[in-house]
Amino acid sequence: MIKKIALFVLLSSQISFAQTTQKAEVQQVITRFFDALSVANIPLMKAEVSDDFILLENGEIWTIDTLANKISRPKPEGYLRQNSFDFLSTKTDKNRAYVYYKNKAEISSKTRNATIKWLESAILRKEKGRWRMEFMHSTPMK
Repeated sequence: MIKKIALFVLLSSQISFAQTTQKAEVQQVITRFFDALSVANIPLMKAEVSDDFILLENGEIWTIDTLANKISRPKPEGYLRQNSFDFLSTKTDKNRAYVYYKNKAEISSKTRNATIKWLESAILRKEKGRWRMEFMHSTPMK
C-alpha cells in the first residue's frame, strides 16, 4: 500500500511539474513575441506565431504581415517600448494552450511618454515540440 501511495505522489508531482513547465513555456512565447514587437524585429515575431496566425485588433482581423506593416512605420527619436504582463490564466493540454493576461506597455520617446494597457487572450498550439501562437485577441483597457 505504501508503494502505491509513493508512486501516486511521485506521478502527481511529475504531472504538476510538467504542467508548470508548459505554462511557463506558453508565457515565454507571449513575452518573446512582444519583446520582438517592441523593437520591430519581424523575423523574431514570426518565429513565435503559426503560419495561420490571426490577431483581432481594434475591430479588425490582422495577419502577422498586417501587424508587421503597422509596426514597421518610422518611430519618433528615442522611441522605447517596454511591456509587462500579468498572466491571469494559463491552461495547457497536450497540443493546445489558452492564456489570458493584462499587457501594459510603457512607451517613451524624446517628445512623449505614454502607458497603454490591454486585456488580451491567446491560443497557442504545439508544432514540432514548440509552442506557437495561432490566435490573439486584444482589447484596450481604460
